[in-house]
Amino acid sequence: MTNTYLLTWNPKRWAWDSLPVDARRSAEGEVIKESWSCGNTKRIREGDRAFLVRLGREPRGVVASGWSHSEPSLGPHWDPERAARGDQALFIASEFECVIDPSVHALLSVEKLRGLSTNFNWSPQASGIEVPADLAAKLEEAWAKHLAASVLTGSADPELSAYEGELRLRVVRHRRREQRLRDAKIEDTLQRFGRVTCQVPGCGFDFEQVYGAVGRRFAHVHHLKPLASLDAPRRTTLEDLAVVCANCHEMIHVGGECRLLEELIARH
Repeated sequence: MTNTYLLTWNPKRWAWDSLPVDARRSAEGEVIKESWSCGNTKRIREGDRAFLVRLGREPRGVVASGWSHSEPSLGPHWDPERAARGDQALFIASEFECVIDPSVHALLSVEKLRGLSTNFNWSPQASGIEVPADLAAKLEEAWAKHLAASVLTGSADPELSAYEGELRLRVVRHRRREQRLRDAKIEDTLQRFGRVTCQVPGCGFDFEQVYGAVGRRFAHVHHLKPLASLDAPRRTTLEDLAVVCANCHEMIHVGGECRLLEELIARH
């Protein structure tokens, strides 16, 4: 059983200097890996859901979501002064599939979180607070709607933006498990053909040709089999994936559909 935990971040006490860059990487589909304090909680297990809430300074609210990639373990305290004294703290290896830069996009505010329940402390002093299962479901729905209403789910991943609620969560989890495979698809295409071009017949867009070295390994990776039926685990192979450009990926899924590559341009 997967449990949900609330992690905390107070920018007054620790500066997340890479946050703007991490938020941009997240919007481009990367998983952001961070070691994060979980207070005194030792119950967290690998695969548990985690929401990171920003506290201490406005704006306050959910700034990231992801999963635990490890059980809690001791390490040097996150406070440099305490670490210098030899103090330790519990940490988990976190994988955030979504990170928001509050200077650019709105957080899911503490006020809206309180609208889900006034009996739960959304501004805890300690990190690693477990969220009850019924409330966790409401939190997932509120978070999905918040992201769907922002530009974060626009051009970064058109397939993901078509889904909401529990279905969106399953797709996100599937994306996380397949990240290495998606990277392997890009590398395989580069090794086989010497370049990474859109595989939609009639397109062939090449990011490197247009943008130079910065576009050499850049492309979207599309699932040829629709991901809407993720009720059961499914093994994905390189043959199940296709390299496409951002424009074609948008057109494949516009309106929540999953159009065939062969028919996308040819029929017009």
